[in-house]
Amino acid sequence: MVGARYVAVAVLAGLALLGSAAASAADSAAQHQAAKAPIAVRVPIRTIDTPSRTGQNGIVEMRLGDAAPINVMLDTGSVGLRLWSVPSGAAPLGKAIMTFGGVATTIAVPFQRIDTDSSYIQQWKAIGVAGILGVGVGRGALTNPLASLPGNLGKRWSIHFARNTSTSGAGALLLGAKTPTDALMYFPLPRLHKNANGVTLWDDHAATGCWTFDRLPEQCVPTWFDSGFTVMRIKGSQFASLPQTAANLLKPGTRVGMAAGSSAFAPSHFVAGHAGSRNLARVLPKGKPTINTGNSFFFDYKVTYDITTGALYLGQLPEKGN
Repeated sequence: MVGARYVAVAVLAGLALLGSAAASAADSAAQHQAAKAPIAVRVPIRTIDTPSRTGQNGIVEMRLGDAAPINVMLDTGSVGLRLWSVPSGAAPLGKAIMTFGGVATTIAVPFQRIDTDSSYIQQWKAIGVAGILGVGVGRGALTNPLASLPGNLGKRWSIHFARNTSTSGAGALLLGAKTPTDALMYFPLPRLHKNANGVTLWDDHAATGCWTFDRLPEQCVPTWFDSGFTVMRIKGSQFASLPQTAANLLKPGTRVGMAAGSSAFAPSHFVAGHAGSRNLARVLPKGKPTINTGNSFFFDYKVTYDITTGALYLGQLPEKGN
């Protein structure tokens, strides 16, 4: 039923473009082609200040079964829907059809109820956020609901956040996004196994990012783009010599650059500072080297995921209104 509904939407869009009720044979062929054309669905992302912390997060609206809409924090650093506030009319555990931007998953998707008295979670509840929507493409006890959407809507999507002071328009989760041909950076992700629904998983914690800090030698380490955290985390003994504050924050004023793989230049640059979701970074000088970018990259770029090829792209932000 879902597929039929969206084919119908595409047909109507084609009819509107044709602008004629009495279509010729050529028009009929064009309508047929329009019905087969890929569609995209834009789900607005609202930006909020992160409770009790510096930085911002992206919030999307969704439905769980036939219950009333809920707001959830969009998180690429985890997998699956986890709720600390289950909407009225929804079962507290199990599986449910999930709907985003009017598009429903083709199967019931498992979700988890989180029972906690955490004061931090209470702050999220107080601002009307019901939980975390984990849209990571890697391992997890649950599954990414986006991958269960119909057709291309469940194969590719892009994410960009808009700062509260932005003039470039609102943020968006674009379902069915096209593979960008003009991306600034491209990251192939290592293939993992398939999940219970037969969807191929990709290790989105292991993109190869090559980082520079001031004039120190370039370090290419596993990198993951995490839209949930507001602070970059630089982990590994090889980063112990980075300039730091007493609180293990990267010293403000430190120049940071990042490139994909062995790129000849680093198109991403910022100067470390004190602002979450912008330039705040913490150094954790133990363990295996890895860098969690935090969510500043989702404000500065449009991040596109393609789960058919295991690719992640960083692209220019769309023009205002797109």
